[in-house]
Amino acid sequence: MTSLTFYGGANEIGGNKILLQDKDARVYLDFGQSFDFGQDYFYEYLQPRAAHGLEVYFEFDLVPQVPKLYSRSMLERTELKYETPDVDGVLITHSHSDHVNHLSFLDESIPIHMGHGTHRILDAYHKLYPGLVDIGEHEQVNHFKSGDSFNIKHLEVQPVHVEHSIPGAYGFIIHTSKGPIVYTGDLRLHGPQSSMTLEFIKKAAECRPYALLCEGTRMSSEPHKNHTEQEVEQKIDSIIQDSKGIVFCYFSMSNIDRFMSVYRATVKNGRRLVVDTKFAYILDQMKDKIPVLPDVMTDDNIHVYFKLAKSGTYSEKDYGVYERAYLSKKITHDEVSKHQKELVMHMGFNKLVELVYIQPENADYIYSSSEHFLEGEDNENERTVLENWMKHFGVKFHKAHCSGHASREDLEHLIREINPDIVIPIHTQEAQEFTKIHSKVKIPKKGQTIDL
Repeated sequence: MTSLTFYGGANEIGGNKILLQDKDARVYLDFGQSFDFGQDYFYEYLQPRAAHGLEVYFEFDLVPQVPKLYSRSMLERTELKYETPDVDGVLITHSHSDHVNHLSFLDESIPIHMGHGTHRILDAYHKLYPGLVDIGEHEQVNHFKSGDSFNIKHLEVQPVHVEHSIPGAYGFIIHTSKGPIVYTGDLRLHGPQSSMTLEFIKKAAECRPYALLCEGTRMSSEPHKNHTEQEVEQKIDSIIQDSKGIVFCYFSMSNIDRFMSVYRATVKNGRRLVVDTKFAYILDQMKDKIPVLPDVMTDDNIHVYFKLAKSGTYSEKDYGVYERAYLSKKITHDEVSKHQKELVMHMGFNKLVELVYIQPENADYIYSSSEHFLEGEDNENERTVLENWMKHFGVKFHKAHCSGHASREDLEHLIREINPDIVIPIHTQEAQEFTKIHSKVKIPKKGQTIDL
């Protein structure tokens, strides 16, 4: 008997947590956190006590009460009795929170399988933001790369790299007793590494899979222009070229394709790029895995911004150990203020206070991340604050972004090429749209088991 149980990722975008059972093998496909996790019960400082493990999460049915899965410490204050785990492994596609954030709940003895780049990214973010990124302690974290093949009991697993908005993303081909099952993870076909996704599609098609678990973040019936990363870079280049002052730009630090787009546009226009110490550390941690990345320490086109702290003298003792490595590349608010027309600066929402010290003139701000922040009702207050800052300093606001997920057209191409017996939509709120593409679609429900 082969089955899939959906504890997350069914009729929702994100939160992938899917149990594959085949004969005596039990393997989870990702173990993430839903984007709306806990929002009905928690708010700002109203949060569960970390020391109480899963007690509060079980109370509100936010985490499935599955036996033989969670660690002893997580279950101490719950009614679910601790038992030796019966899970043989967890396969992680990439490091985004909606695919990894609940790993910390698992029993330490359950083997975790992830790409070496994914582990590097998670470790780096844990060092910078230990309260936000923590996958817990695990006795076995097994690394893989594209082209590898490994077994979990009788299951043969083939990870194949795909392009996404973060490095180190993979899809999986899993050979079960029912036949091959393909799991896309999150992917796209409109970026500079689209050849990786094309390779995944080719290998998935060659195995003639029985089932395809396919992400559908953008599976909307409404037509949308599928902006490419190249188009984003061209727009950023144009904004920098036309700007009469400093250009601020916000995008995720882990989005290396976007970093390279901004970096190339900056250098092309004879400017220098300013990043903060955290961003510099992330770049350093990934540069040996991603050769195209510039070296922060040796590249004259990059400065590292140091906030004025404690002593007010930029003394070494004012900064953390990892930050001190970048003091030779230091640029201060005074220097940024004096050379505004020569710079492009990464500027996140929580760094806006630096504008008070920089005092920008004729500045531009490029928002180059998820449109959800600008459009979602939940972010109205933050959006208003951002608008107020832009208005106060007379900063011109721009948007330049493309998605990390495949368009509907590209998903249709993927499904046609792979040509599975059945399609199971995941990571989508538009599952019904898949029935217009494939003749046999099984739409999962949260908590439901589908027998294959």
